[in-house]
Amino acid sequence: METIDKYLSRLENFLAGGCLIAATALAVFAVLLRNITGDVIFWSEEAVIYLIIFSTFFGAVVTLRHNEHVAVDIMPTLLRGKAKKFFVVLGGLATLVYAGFIAYLSWALITEPFSRTTITPALKLPLWVVELSLAVGMTLFFIRAVEMTVRALRTSAADLDKDVLAEEAAAVGIDVDDIAIVEDGNPGSGRANRADSDPGSDRLGDGGTDEKGGDR
Repeated sequence: METIDKYLSRLENFLAGGCLIAATALAVFAVLLRNITGDVIFWSEEAVIYLIIFSTFFGAVVTLRHNEHVAVDIMPTLLRGKAKKFFVVLGGLATLVYAGFIAYLSWALITEPFSRTTITPALKLPLWVVELSLAVGMTLFFIRAVEMTVRALRTSAADLDKDVLAEEAAAVGIDVDDIAIVEDGNPGSGRANRADSDPGSDRLGDGGTDEKGGDR
């Protein structure tokens, strides 16, 4: 599975990144050419739009690989062990059904007569060329979903358990210790305890000193 993941990741990155880079380069070149020489590439706008469409569907596969699609994952988050693994695998199977169905419809759409007879306004391409973005993108999406589901099945239930609090803290760029709940159940005691251990703290307490160094 590691070999499949490696080559599949390279393909996904190449397709998504290549289309986005091509769209950016073409847009910049068209603008510079129009402002410097006055010449206009009449088909550039349409080409940029289609390239962005391709990069969107290919980028969706990359997003799936990093598990960053919007998802309602309350149950897998709250559960542990085999129960969590069940919901992770169930989510993967649901993704497989969705991606497989859309991929099938996408390839069927390409075979329709209007996809071969209809051409784009500027590039004069048959419509099925543009529709390939959905067909190829969802096919790769399906393959990636298969890889992730198989990986989840092979992973032990213990390895699927995650420190959700640590992940949420990392997502917003803070230390998990800053939001950790200590044993006494007081949410704010963690910060207070750190203040107690700070030798430079100026907090007043019994037998403490004020900020001028005198006894209270």
